Amino acid sequence: MTSLRITTGTLRGRRVPVPRGEVRPTSERARQAFFNIAGARMEGARFLDLFAGSGIFSFEAISRGARESVAVDSSRAHTAAIEKTARELGAAVRAVTADALDGIKRLGGEVFDVIYADPPYEYDRYDDLLMSIDTSLTLADDAIVAIEHRRRSEPFGRAESPPLHRLKLSRRAEYGEVWITIFTT
Repeated sequence: MTSLRITTGTLRGRRVPVPRGEVRPTSERARQAFFNIAGARMEGARFLDLFAGSGIFSFEAISRGARESVAVDSSRAHTAAIEKTARELGAAVRAVTADALDGIKRLGGEVFDVIYADPPYEYDRYDDLLMSIDTSLTLADDAIVAIEHRRRSEPFGRAESPPLHRLKLSRRAEYGEVWITIFTT
C-alpha cells in the first residue's frame, strides 16, 4: 500500500496510508501551498476535510496546530482507515461516512474555521457543494474555504446558481494540474 508523508508540524515525517481504489491524492507541493495560504488560521482551528480519501489533509491540519479535524468521505473503508490512522498517531481526527453534501447537513451545527474539499475531477456539483457550505455550515468569522479542481476548469458560478450569502471569492492558487479556489467569510 502506498502512503503520503505529513510534511510539517508535530507529526512531520509520519506516513498516512492511501486506500486502494478511486483516491487521487493531492500533490505534496499543492498541500503545502494550501497550508501556507491558511497560515496562522490553523492554530486552534476546527478543520473540515471533505472528500477526505486518505485523510492526509486532516492529519496535516492537526500536525500544524488544528484543535480537531472532521474527515468526511462516502467510503466506509476510507473512513475506517482514517480512524485507524488517527488512533495510531494520537490525532484528534473524527471520521464521518457520508456523501459530502449529506455530511455538511449532518455537521451544520458545528463551527468550522478551515474547510478543504477535494472532489473527484469529474464531480459535477461544485456549485451545490459551495452553496451547501455557504448556507448549511456554521463558519467562523474569519473562515477559509478551499475547493480543489482540475486545472483550467471553471466549476463555479453557473448562470442558474444562486448568489453566495457569506462566502466571497478570495483567490485561486495554481499548482500544476491542481487549481485551488479559495473563499473567505
